[in-house]
Amino acid sequence: MRTTRVAIGIALIAAGTAAAIFGARAVVGDRTRAEASLLAAEALRAQEQSNEQTRAERAVTAATRVLPLEAALRAHVDGPTLIDLFDNEDWWKPFRTDFPIVRVVDGDRLVAARGAELGHLADATIAGARRQPVASGVVKSGAQSYLVAAAAIPTAPSGNVILALASPFTPPAPAVAPAEPAGDGTRPVTWGAALALALCGIGLVVTGRKASAPAVPAEVPHEPTSRFGTPARPRAPAHSSAEITAPGVNKARITDGNAVRIPSPQSPVPALATAAAARVVPATAGAVFGRYRLLDRLGEGGMSELFVAEATGVEGFTRNFVLKRLRPELARDKEAVAQFIDEARLQAGLVHSNIVPVFDFGVVNGEYFMTQEYIVGRDLARLVGRYADRHERGLPETMAYYVAHETLQALAYAHEKHDKSGAHMGIVHRDISAGNVMVSLLGEVKLGDFGIVKSNRRVSKTQVGMVKGNANFMSPEQARGQVVDHRSDLFSLGHVLYYCLTGCLLYTGENDLDVLYRAANGITPEDLAALRALPEPAGSILERALAFDPEHRFQSATEFADALAPHTGTGKAATAKLIEQLFGEDLRRQVSAAAVGGAG
Repeated sequence: MRTTRVAIGIALIAAGTAAAIFGARAVVGDRTRAEASLLAAEALRAQEQSNEQTRAERAVTAATRVLPLEAALRAHVDGPTLIDLFDNEDWWKPFRTDFPIVRVVDGDRLVAARGAELGHLADATIAGARRQPVASGVVKSGAQSYLVAAAAIPTAPSGNVILALASPFTPPAPAVAPAEPAGDGTRPVTWGAALALALCGIGLVVTGRKASAPAVPAEVPHEPTSRFGTPARPRAPAHSSAEITAPGVNKARITDGNAVRIPSPQSPVPALATAAAARVVPATAGAVFGRYRLLDRLGEGGMSELFVAEATGVEGFTRNFVLKRLRPELARDKEAVAQFIDEARLQAGLVHSNIVPVFDFGVVNGEYFMTQEYIVGRDLARLVGRYADRHERGLPETMAYYVAHETLQALAYAHEKHDKSGAHMGIVHRDISAGNVMVSLLGEVKLGDFGIVKSNRRVSKTQVGMVKGNANFMSPEQARGQVVDHRSDLFSLGHVLYYCLTGCLLYTGENDLDVLYRAANGITPEDLAALRALPEPAGSILERALAFDPEHRFQSATEFADALAPHTGTGKAATAKLIEQLFGEDLRRQVSAAAVGGAG
């Protein structure tokens, strides 16, 4: 009877615990859904305002090219005459309807003003149009907001005339966090039931154990299942040699429950899917994998593992490679297999001195793998991180420009790549980040990790609205899940250059969604001020590279590289010297260990 009482008590405690877990998960689920809904609403609100600003910028750009307006300015008509033209001429009717407010400014002089008085509210937008082809913004006068767009009139006699158009604007309503769901009263019942069951169970256990005090206390059987929240299959930590120590980098993770998939910027492997596996080769040094012998495990990413592997040939020939093997637990994921095949096939076809080459691709016992060049060096994130730790600043400017210039050479080649039939392949890397740029002991710069590349020749396709890439370096259009082209890569490279120059990231946040939200909205006025505070030419180059509108950025990797070329100096020699100073001993020890492993 006593044993039965204890058993029933244990069962009640377990039931109470299960009920408590159910209640906690329901609460957490509600909060998560509310946060996701708020984020989506904020992103939609920002998108709506951005669309309106883009429309206004296009309108003011078109207005600056209206021939009668250009003729009037060349004739030096006065302000009242210009206003009369705006009020009555048919050629101005489309703009008069949509933009009742007009300002014409020559230098610091207001030439003509039509419509509501804005005072100095439009000055910031007009100043922006002097620095770049077109600018826009939303200003508020009293209770009314106005959308203002301004652009320079290129044919004006003084060369310094700005046309500004404005209209009343109602900003999209700010996103409001949804109220906690009232529910149907089941949650209080759930918590109350959980407490009641647990208390009853404890009472039965205590009374049962007290009644049997003379006997040896019975041991409560060990629970065979994992605790709530424990991973079902814990993974071995990555080898320390593959860690990236970039300061302030947010560790984004793959979220299976929604459309956001962001590989960690600290991971040496992008979020790749893996292939079918029949028998898993042990991931230990000395294990044989096809014609390769695994010497050292470098680390792992979300869906693949990295090893230093040795290939042998006749007459004692040996050579070391980096072997990337898909994780066996994703054996039957067809999309994963297609992604991995895409990466191997596309990267193997890119033969360039600034791209990490793929030498081999195959299947061993159902496990897909590829081998890449074994680069004695470190990725750019570790290089910048260690230098910033020691000197509390970014890399020397010449070196930063050199690394960015060499990476752009790789992008120029990839972006312009044609297939054997002469058709343009439309390659976009989509994961340009400091962790995917390798710098060798000789000062060479190589771009790798083409796992989520966009191309006309891909087998696998990214779903509409799916976000893949590194949010810390992501372009606004990529963060919004929109269609991207090669200019998205150039935006990301601008972030990499800023990171090299400062040792800091522009996009930071409390969590991954904060960073993604920052990326979706582009750089802020505060970010722009930080760019302009950098020594020239960094400020002007980065301001263009990180423009929100792709039309205002560098239009090709070659154009971007040409802007950096005059400032690279002796960057390669300086980079090689710095790698030697920061990592020389570690790298020689790594090479020696691999050689010993191969000899053994």
